[in-house]
Amino acid sequence: MKNNLTPASDNDKTLLIGEEYINQVRSFGALGYSHSRICNLLPLTKQQKIALRVRLSLPGDTYCEAYANGRAIGEYNIDAELAKKAEAGDVEAISVLAERKNERAELDLRKELFGV
Repeated sequence: MKNNLTPASDNDKTLLIGEEYINQVRSFGALGYSHSRICNLLPLTKQQKIALRVRLSLPGDTYCEAYANGRAIGEYNIDAELAKKAEAGDVEAISVLAERKNERAELDLRKELFGV
């Protein structure tokens, strides 16, 4: 008889990964990496990868929040660099910055209205 206890549900699997990867998840989020890529880059067991994927998709979870924060930081850094170039008179940077603002407004509206 085995003495191995396995999680009964996805909620129990989330306990398989601690909080030690939060900073790395935030950094990978800033780079725009997908959940799958993040799981593959971190030194995790198969069960820990499942747990991290679950936690990355749970609103309010520390990993989900760290990922969202990283994504926002990455977007901000891109916009800040484009703004500097636009202020210096770079016409392409001006148009790319305007395009990014419009896309972001559209995505924010979609998320607000449809949750997507």
